[in-house]
Amino acid sequence: MSEETLVRPADEEGYIIAWRAKYQFETGQLDGEMTYGEATQKCAELCAKEPEKTFWPQRVTSAEASYGKFHKAH
Repeated sequence: MSEETLVRPADEEGYIIAWRAKYQFETGQLDGEMTYGEATQKCAELCAKEPEKTFWPQRVTSAEASYGKFHKAH
């Protein structure tokens, strides 16, 4: 795998793997924080093993960081 992708550097840290079942209303996240490159590679492996689910790298954000995204502080 290349050291850089078009979206993010492969060595950027702070990602987990999120998943969603394709035919049921189930979602989840796998434990363990990793780099974007590691998460992307693991997602590809998991998609091959479990075709009934879809997996993607998801950036880990703290509650404080995500609060300001949709709410204005008064």
